[in-house]
Amino acid sequence: MFAQALRLVHHAQQGARLMPTIPVQNNPKIKNPVQKKGAACSLAWLTGCLLMIITPALHAQGQDSTAGERNLRIMAELLPGHYDNANQHYFDQRRQLAADDRHLRMSTTIRRVDAPAFGRYAYLWINEVQTESGVQRSWRIASLHAGPASDEVTMQHHLRMQGEIDEAELATLTPAQLRRTEGCDYFFKRRADHFRGLQAPGRCEFDWDGHRVRTDNEISIAKSSLWFHDHKWVITTGRRITGVSSGEPYWLERSRVFHCYADIPGVGGGRDIPFKRYDNISLHDKGGMHWFKTDEAVPRDLGLQLRAVTWHVLNEANDYFNRNSMVLSVLEKLADGSVKEHAYAFTDPQTERIALNLKWVLANCAITPRQSAKPEM
Repeated sequence: MFAQALRLVHHAQQGARLMPTIPVQNNPKIKNPVQKKGAACSLAWLTGCLLMIITPALHAQGQDSTAGERNLRIMAELLPGHYDNANQHYFDQRRQLAADDRHLRMSTTIRRVDAPAFGRYAYLWINEVQTESGVQRSWRIASLHAGPASDEVTMQHHLRMQGEIDEAELATLTPAQLRRTEGCDYFFKRRADHFRGLQAPGRCEFDWDGHRVRTDNEISIAKSSLWFHDHKWVITTGRRITGVSSGEPYWLERSRVFHCYADIPGVGGGRDIPFKRYDNISLHDKGGMHWFKTDEAVPRDLGLQLRAVTWHVLNEANDYFNRNSMVLSVLEKLADGSVKEHAYAFTDPQTERIALNLKWVLANCAITPRQSAKPEM
């Protein structure tokens, strides 16, 4: 708009130069002083009008925000997702790490929600940990805010200490109904390919399981994964009561959801053979597992597992480098309580479809549900 207006001014000026000069006082067509004055000022009037048009455009240019305000918008889109440390948990055992250095199996689901009392950027954050005594879950609201430094984003955690946060209460839920400890916020800065959030050193103290504890934790968020420390030390003794002794963070990788089914038997080749389809199975690709009981004369407990394997060790001869893979496995729970892996298929970890057919069973998984598949050449 600004450039167009300048061109109009330029053309008007050029046109004025090309027009024949007619002295106003000798022009018989212009008889009264008002007309004479108007004719003399017409070019100035036109230029003034055009300047009035372009002035709003000059003032409409965007004003610079802080880096933190821009980073807030990026983090707001990056944070939601489902994350799981299936690979870390598996390879901790395969590497035969000391028990104190092994990470428990953990998954985290983060979803943006409408919880007005917590601000524009509020997220329902659910952790699930598999312990020896069973699955433990915790609920919190995480909120994002620009600042306090010009390049920072602050994350506040509001925890529900007992029970879950229900969807129905989000509209009226307030920070006073949850627990946020002053000094325990995370301050994020942008790095090469992720955001790194740190707690203020020595500021985070609170009561936990009958102890006064302190934390100096951190969280990192990237397109691929979520990393965080969960270290709590008893202030009076210095004993660590959560996390691993090595200090290594939990490494939860971002998952994708696949839509799967299993056929028994696994018909192929266009043969017209009756089969039973076990459908509507959703699996995430970071260790998602689904068990089902077959309708055979002797029922069997079969399972499908999907895992995009991120290798933590080398596993090739001749110094070759082993590449990451997407793996689909068929398993069975046996009468003695053990689990048998019948077979697995593997392919590129970024694939959108994977399947295998053992003839007695067929398993198929895809990012796009079958009912949403589009015709193609």
